[in-house]
Amino acid sequence: MKKEGKSRRGSAFRAIVIGGVLIAAAIVVLYTPWFRLLDLREVSVGGNRHVAAVEIVARSGLTRGQSVLAISPKRVAGRLLDHPWIKQAKIVRLLPHSIGIQIVEREEIAWVRDSAGEGCLILGEGGIVVAEARPSSPLIEVRGAKLTKEVFGGRLLDPRVNTLLNLLQGEFLQSLHIRSLDVFDPTSIELVTEDDLRIWLGGLDSAPDRMTALVALCRTIDVRAYELIDLRFGGEATLVPRKAVRR
Repeated sequence: MKKEGKSRRGSAFRAIVIGGVLIAAAIVVLYTPWFRLLDLREVSVGGNRHVAAVEIVARSGLTRGQSVLAISPKRVAGRLLDHPWIKQAKIVRLLPHSIGIQIVEREEIAWVRDSAGEGCLILGEGGIVVAEARPSSPLIEVRGAKLTKEVFGGRLLDPRVNTLLNLLQGEFLQSLHIRSLDVFDPTSIELVTEDDLRIWLGGLDSAPDRMTALVALCRTIDVRAYELIDLRFGGEATLVPRKAVRR
């Protein structure tokens, strides 16, 4: 019995010693600057179109020589997601000496005029201002929408406007080629297409339901044959045909 007790104590002591050695080794690997076995030497970046790779690496907080195992992918991704253009970020350890950063950028969905009415602000997914520039491709102009004070990285104040913009990205509504979304009066929302079809949706709160009705309408008629579609009151839509085209 005494020998068995000594054997158990000896095994426990050896386990403690081995555990201590492993922990110490891990600390050396993770936190000793001169440990060169798993030091960071290269960062690869993919998926970026608007944000330069150099800017992404700088924002990531990664530094040459730090242990690859000591890097927290979650923390690095969190730093990158603070950038207005970056929608998603995936960080992968590529042992022994590399980190891979794969990002997904926001799509440009609309634009607004700045507070002075002289410049243009590009809105990305989520209603976030991703650039201060004129749109280089056809985008929906949002009229009357209010933004937070900051410009780059600012966002739409009213989430209901963002909901409408998201709905306008749907297949059938995209086919309408909406030129503008007017929200100056929250009780009277208007869409205008590139060929000047006006669509009245009523108030902001009911507009999503009216847009669902608009999708159903697009599947049954050629809406391009009309100059006005009034969906403000629910039920059947009021349609005003276009005037005959002069030859």
